[in-house]
Amino acid sequence: MRHQDDCIQMSKPRQFHTLIAFIAGFVLVAGSLSAQTLARPGWVGSGLTQQTWFRHAVFYGIDTRSFQDSNGDGVGDLKGITERLDYIRSLGVDAILLAPLTPASGGEPNTIDATLGTLDDFDELTLQAGRVRIRVLLELPNPDPALARFWLSRGVAGFHIPARSSGGQTNAGAIEAIRKLLPGYVGQRVLITDGDAGGSGGGTTPAKDGANELVLDIALLKLPAKPGTAEEAPMAGEIRAALEQAQTGAHPGDRLLATDAPGVPNSLNRFGGSKASAGQSADLSRAVLTILMLSRSGVLLSAGEELGLPSEAGADGAMPWGAPPASASPEQAAAEQPGIEQRGAVKSAAASRPAFSDVYVPYVAPKAAAMPKTGPPPDPASVAGQDVDPRSPLSFYRQLNRLRHGGTALRDGDETLLDYDGLNALVWIRKPASPSYTNPPIVVFCNLSNKPLAIELKPELQRLHLRGSFLKTILRSDGGMGAMDLSPVRIPPYGVYVGELKF
Repeated sequence: MRHQDDCIQMSKPRQFHTLIAFIAGFVLVAGSLSAQTLARPGWVGSGLTQQTWFRHAVFYGIDTRSFQDSNGDGVGDLKGITERLDYIRSLGVDAILLAPLTPASGGEPNTIDATLGTLDDFDELTLQAGRVRIRVLLELPNPDPALARFWLSRGVAGFHIPARSSGGQTNAGAIEAIRKLLPGYVGQRVLITDGDAGGSGGGTTPAKDGANELVLDIALLKLPAKPGTAEEAPMAGEIRAALEQAQTGAHPGDRLLATDAPGVPNSLNRFGGSKASAGQSADLSRAVLTILMLSRSGVLLSAGEELGLPSEAGADGAMPWGAPPASASPEQAAAEQPGIEQRGAVKSAAASRPAFSDVYVPYVAPKAAAMPKTGPPPDPASVAGQDVDPRSPLSFYRQLNRLRHGGTALRDGDETLLDYDGLNALVWIRKPASPSYTNPPIVVFCNLSNKPLAIELKPELQRLHLRGSFLKTILRSDGGMGAMDLSPVRIPPYGVYVGELKF
């Protein structure tokens, strides 16, 4: 017995030293991963959450050169993006995707074009973005594993790698190599690859298990199928076919939808035709945003798309700010995020959730900017003008974002597209797994024509074995109030209506 007690006494200091060594090792590892954890901890397997942040996420694509110029040289830069984080945060997006940062004339692949900033500027952007729960991803047109490791170590949350390099060579080999790298980095680093719409042979094959991977569906970017015919040809049928194609994968949440991209004509010009008036374009933009935001797939918005402005320059046009950046300090922005310290640690043991948690947090719109007391009102085609206009496309987008993140039917429910192609109307139903009075199916209507429509919905509901006697309005583009009858549902030209199916 005495020998056994001695062994126990001897084992206690050994256990204590082992514990100290473990803690010291953890601190060293945590310190070495400080840059990586800017991609946000709370990854699957950490014990903090089993949710994936990127499924059904909203990505905001930014061409740094055209976004915000911080030094007056006429070219947007990384510091400019940091200055505009308050606005980006107000959009409720989950991540920003930066266009390539490397010099166009060549040079080291892990350098940044001097006109865009420095690596320190990039690090500051990822730090400040992380403080307000926004991830940063990069587009890598000419990828290689060494380059990917470099950027992953600086805290990027993932990459978009196009199917082919800027020289036209396939990126398939590099994609496969980088795909294998991602699990070795903490946080849910995501790989975005290009889909192959129409069998052009330019797509890439996603991982069979779909782990940490999204496919950018380019079908909507190719519409209309016959360029220049948008004014004559109804678009609902083509868009419905593209959305149905996006559902063909085993996991619809693995798809990323986009209607606008650099180098592609503006979707409003393509869908509505160049002869559409400014008012019609604004109305059509609400329909396009609704198609993206209330679908089951993830979304890739191009910076400025939320403003609903047709542009011959497409997504390559300069962002029309109309006002200087807000003067809020990073510390103030961090203070608005409860439970988060400056470097993303939990404030106290009593904090309700871990820092940068991937658990859903409802988006709350910031207070609207006050109208200037003197001088002319801001340009309604600018961010400043739309920020203070409750009827603007920007305000409508923010309502869509709250809907997308706010309920189980629109966040996780099944999606059924209905055939109203003959009316040039896009109609779909989002149904939760267990519909109930408090969690009912949601029906979305987008009138893509320039005339009012009367849509009979009851036959389709009967076919789908869905019960309901009216629609409770939760969002409509014409500002109307009250419930909506099912026989018929009346939608104004280029109008949007979203309602809950009620008994």
